[in-house]
Amino acid sequence: MKIPRGEGESARKKLLEASLLDISLKIRGEGEYLLLPVNDPEAMGEMDLMLADFEERDVLETDYRRLVKVPSDLAGLLPTSYDVVGDIAIVRLVDELLPFRRNIGDAMREALSRLRTVAMDKGVQGEFRVREIEIISGGPSTITMHTEFGLHFKVDVSKVYFNPRLASERWRISSLVGRGETVIDMFAGVGPFSIMIAKYASAREIHGIDMNPEAVALMKENIVINKVKGVNPLLGDARELIGSLPPADRIIMNLPHSAHEFLEIASMNLNPMGIIHFYTICEREAIDGFVGDLVSELKGKGIDLDLMRLEELKTYSPTMSVYSADLVLIHRPCSPV
Repeated sequence: MKIPRGEGESARKKLLEASLLDISLKIRGEGEYLLLPVNDPEAMGEMDLMLADFEERDVLETDYRRLVKVPSDLAGLLPTSYDVVGDIAIVRLVDELLPFRRNIGDAMREALSRLRTVAMDKGVQGEFRVREIEIISGGPSTITMHTEFGLHFKVDVSKVYFNPRLASERWRISSLVGRGETVIDMFAGVGPFSIMIAKYASAREIHGIDMNPEAVALMKENIVINKVKGVNPLLGDARELIGSLPPADRIIMNLPHSAHEFLEIASMNLNPMGIIHFYTICEREAIDGFVGDLVSELKGKGIDLDLMRLEELKTYSPTMSVYSADLVLIHRPCSPV
């Protein structure tokens, strides 16, 4: 992003808050302007962007693998990516690296000074699909404040699930919401989709549902923190609650492991030509068939959905990825499921 030098610090802070500044590259000067490296040009809207070469920062500042001490034959197993929620990093480790987890956590904190805590992800478990974590470096608190696109979300990573890698996707959805829409966020968590829509779109009403009482409590706090109106936080099972809500113009289904189980009831509570934003985890080679089979199965029940867009969002495993599917409702039976 090209910006006058006098506005550089303000722009840098805003990009950092939105998680859009590429911190692995150095900011460079060009006459009276500064060039700030961004990591998601599509999320920048109509900002003044240009292609430019940037110098990489000293690897010691960004790559913990140069700092950690593990046997050379295990170095290739060190993870190359991890989630950062606020000032907490969450990393998955293979079994061979478990004896060195403290070293790995300390190296990550040394490489990224903004990290207060490093937690090891031991898998998503339980009814609420919350990560089981173990603190491997830093302070014991699992509560943090995560910032994206100028919004602030209080998160307890030990009690709720929050995916920081969906920031651009949340921005995309908020930019699609039209004036006066009714939106249902079926698995709202701490409210990032609902609150971003409330902040940046002109929806009539937004209903955020979640079964996890910890998530709903944090959603209520985040509504206050971000000073937004129009979000209705609801505690309960989306299957049971959605029928009591007004038919929606847009439904968000961010529950990748099992959202497909709710697709029929979501469709039955959607207005004709309404949109479903559906998220799933699937084998890369099988995704087209998986979505096609879901659409075909519902068509046999009188529910006609048309796939508008299918995009791979992020890698989940060597063979699987997280996908986003935008589905438009062409027709459905009049009576509810």
